Amino acid sequence: MTGRFRFWLILSFLLVFVAGGLVGFLTERFFPHRSFPPRREAPQFPSFEKWAQDLNLSPEQQKAIKEVFRRSDEKMRELRNRFHRELGEIREEIKKEIDAVLTAEQREKLQAMIQEHRQKREKERAPDRERYPERKRDYPR
Repeated sequence: MTGRFRFWLILSFLLVFVAGGLVGFLTERFFPHRSFPPRREAPQFPSFEKWAQDLNLSPEQQKAIKEVFRRSDEKMRELRNRFHRELGEIREEIKKEIDAVLTAEQREKLQAMIQEHRQKREKERAPDRERYPERKRDYPR
């Protein structure tokens, strides 16, 4: 009996193993896991050093181009700051208008909803901030 029992025990384990593999295979085949595609990194533009080398830029040309990048960087920074400041002002106006319509209880609840949304957004952005602590530019400053 011991030999027969052992045979059936091993056969049972093998059948369970094969059945599990078959179920896994069929599940993957007919019900594939759907997820969002991974984020694609933006293609990197060649570095300034590569430009200088490929274009065979003279030191004077390199200096002039670096100055163009520096000036444009300042303009872009000013534009971003102005945009964010104006956007904040518009949001504040919207909030004041909405608050005027809501009751005190509704305003509190809305404020809690906004805070919850901000926390969730910060949590979602955290992995990117850890992965890219400093976004580097390819052009010199």
